[in-house]
Amino acid sequence: MQQRRVSSEKYVIAGVITLGIFLLGLFLGLVIEGKRVVYIQSMAREQKLDFSSLQLQYAYMDQLSQEDNCPRVTKAFEDSIESLEETRLRLESYNQNAQINKYDFTVLQREYIQAQINYWLLSKRTRATCNTSVATVLYFYGTKQQCPDCEEQAFILTYLKKRLKERLLVFAFDANNEDEPMIDILKKTYNFQVYPTVVVEDTIFTGLTPMDDILIGICPFYDETVEDCAGFFAATSADGE
Repeated sequence: MQQRRVSSEKYVIAGVITLGIFLLGLFLGLVIEGKRVVYIQSMAREQKLDFSSLQLQYAYMDQLSQEDNCPRVTKAFEDSIESLEETRLRLESYNQNAQINKYDFTVLQREYIQAQINYWLLSKRTRATCNTSVATVLYFYGTKQQCPDCEEQAFILTYLKKRLKERLLVFAFDANNEDEPMIDILKKTYNFQVYPTVVVEDTIFTGLTPMDDILIGICPFYDETVEDCAGFFAATSADGE
């Protein structure tokens, strides 16, 4: 009888220890995810400040015709785009690992989408004001079921981005995001139902878009020193003869 009591006590102790370990793990998870949210929120605030600063700098140049400041403003814009990319990577990691705080993630994701659109619009102003050699691509993707070619499309765009660096700005949007109204506005503006969809400047490509088609869309915004556009310029020169 006493042996059974001792065995029961062991099970109770083991259960208490297991529960304690579980609660400790849950608490640590909450702390870690809380820190992740705070960190990404701080990055979002910094990006908003950077964006506001860039807007002021462009307004200053517009009003006072201070185009000499273009190199400085362009560098600030490029730094802001790099920061935006860091936020994207952290958000992806957060989404894959987070089990809680999904509301916080949704808010942060909306802020990131809005930041992308702000910088996309500002990039057009940068090009017009400072005559920069920059081209933009909007990339809309869906789920694996909707978009079996999205992975390959992302690979093509990532490759081009690595090749062209700051000359090419790629803004990627989850077309199924229903939390941020701007996604629906963009979908209606470009009127597409197929994924992937790639908007190269003002040209819309639906379905998997080959690299050569993307280059045809972006190379007119570069000069002949861009190696990846050599074929485009050669063809353009031949057509003009």
